[in-house]
Amino acid sequence: MASYVYAWNPKLWDWPEQPRERRRIDTRGHVDIEWACGRARSIEPGSRAFFVRLGVPPKGIFGSGYALTAPWEDVHWLDEKAQLGVRARYLKLRLDALFDTPLITLDELETPPFGRFRWTVRQSGTRLPSAIADALEPWWEVRVSDARDAQRRAKRKRAGAKG
Repeated sequence: MASYVYAWNPKLWDWPEQPRERRRIDTRGHVDIEWACGRARSIEPGSRAFFVRLGVPPKGIFGSGYALTAPWEDVHWLDEKAQLGVRARYLKLRLDALFDTPLITLDELETPPFGRFRWTVRQSGTRLPSAIADALEPWWEVRVSDARDAQRRAKRKRAGAKG
């Protein structure tokens, strides 16, 4: 199945639901969201999604999931474009990992083979070459596992300090 990169730029939108969505992933294992996918029309349900934070440091990959739907068209998510009648494509994604900071930084993504891909995508829904996606997946899984272990240790430490 294909993999795609979805961009989040806090300069353009602050994603106010993100802390709540991270908590839902922590308790349920996933959260379903709608996200713009640029001009992409051929994203299929089941395709892999990686979220990259751009625009404001820290930059890098901070989330992942899977497409639940094919793209559809609706009113643009930016008010000024919506007022001009501009439309955008969206799809529903199931996020299985979402962190407040990137687990893999843009600097780390400059190393081979990852440096062959332009991670500072201009729009969400950019297809990731399969060779890069295949190399990214195990690296990402290790980073997610390590981050979740660190979160559990911190939680136990806080609980121990209270008791």
